[in-house]
Amino acid sequence: MVGGSKRKILNISLPPELYREVEKLAEEQAKAKGEFVREVIRQYVATDRRWKQIRKWGEETSQRLRIKDQRDVEGIIEQYRKEQSP
Repeated sequence: MVGGSKRKILNISLPPELYREVEKLAEEQAKAKGEFVREVIRQYVATDRRWKQIRKWGEETSQRLRIKDQRDVEGIIEQYRKEQSP
């Protein structure tokens, strides 16, 4: 089990239309609503973590290459294309 043997309870309220959508999706995937919501949260957390890594990489790369704005990016692309053309 993720996080050890103890679980914490999270009670949430949903608007009726969102609750119905959760019910429908959980049923389509043959999962209990609770397990479906846990999986959705796991996926969200993983995606959020990955995007934070990507943003950090982008910030580090822009600092390393001294990119300040869109024109700098376009200049890098133009230089690369010149170097790659026959």
